[in-house]
Formats: sequence, C-alpha cells, structure tokens
Amino acid sequence: MNIAFLGDSITLGYGLENPACRFSAVLCGQLGANEINHGICGTLVACAGLSRENGTAYVDRIGSITGADRIVIFGGTNDYFWSDTPIEGDTPAHFRYAVRELIRAAKERYPTDRILFVTPYSHHGIGNFAGGETWNTSSGHDTTAVNWVGHTLADYADVIVTECAQADVLCLNLHTLPFDWRALTLDGCHPNADGHRWLCEQMLETGFFDGVPAE
Repeated sequence: MNIAFLGDSITLGYGLENPACRFSAVLCGQLGANEINHGICGTLVACAGLSRENGTAYVDRIGSITGADRIVIFGGTNDYFWSDTPIEGDTPAHFRYAVRELIRAAKERYPTDRILFVTPYSHHGIGNFAGGETWNTSSGHDTTAVNWVGHTLADYADVIVTECAQADVLCLNLHTLPFDWRALTLDGCHPNADGHRWLCEQMLETGFFDGVPAE
C-alpha cells in the first residue's frame, strides 16, 4: 500500500530533528504502508502569493504524484498566511476555484473513497496581516485575525469543507477540533513530535485508512 501526502511544510515535517516523527511517517509506520511525501515549504493550494509563478501550488503538483493507492491532501495554511488574492474568483489564484480544481484533478486519478482532504488547524503563526504595508509584510498573529485580503483561517477551512461535501470527498476538519498550539507546535504553527502524533491520531479516527493492513 502506497499513501501519498500532498502538503506544505507541515507535511514535510519542518523543524523536526527526525523526519520519522512527521505525521505521514508515523501513520504509514502504523499501517505498514509506504510513504510518498510531497510536502514543500511555503506552498499554497492556489496559484497565488508565494506559489503564484513557481509551479509549487497544489494544483500544479498533483499531476506529478504517481504510484499511490490513496492520497491525503493537507493545505490551506499558507493560503491564509501568504496569499495576495481573495478566496472568491474564477482563476486558479482564487482559493475556492483552486480547491475545486484540485479535487477534480484528484478524482481523475483516484477513486473518491481514496481521497482525504484535511483542513488547517487553528494556531498562531507568522504571515501577512491586515495592517502590513504589502501583502507579504509578515507579523505574528493568531489565525482568528483577518489576513491581507480580509479572510480568517476559518474561511479557508470552510471552503475546503464545503467543496469536499459537494464533491463527495472525505474531509477532516481540524479547524473545529481543540488544538493547543503552545504545547503541540515548535513555533506556534509547525507541529512538534507530539503535534504530529496528534495529526496522525485525527486522521486514523476518520476511518479513511480502515482496511489498510497493519504490520
């Protein structure tokens, strides 16, 4: 069983001393599956902000994932922190449009019951913020604050939940779960080893991996 993980620095395991502690590795270890990790730091779901022109947006990268039996898509955090484009619109730079395209592309490659989309969790981080001189002026703030284009992290999570429901794709909404970023992250955003174990537990509880034989 090969499980692919499309994500950002959280999926990559940024800041961990041992990559084996990242949630994708822990999960695959428990399931006896092979990990295919496509986490890249700073990437967005949409072709906006830091992912506008460099081909790292999720919608650009999903076609390069091969050999997977299931796929976990975990994103939206960087769209909140680093986007320069509002959620609503009709181009891949707009988050809702990009999520729809990402789900469509995933469903072209995998059966619907082999796709899991995961929303961001509420936390504290460094990113763009209303009050900065430009969209990429960075400052620390909770994700309940509005970003440069007027959205909170909950707005991005809600889009993922809504679009997954319409496409009949399983969605794990971490934003509705209590997450103690002071105890579970290295810097307010990136999970520590305990945070990655928490992510693994939440994903297992969805039932998405039922039937995957454990070692």
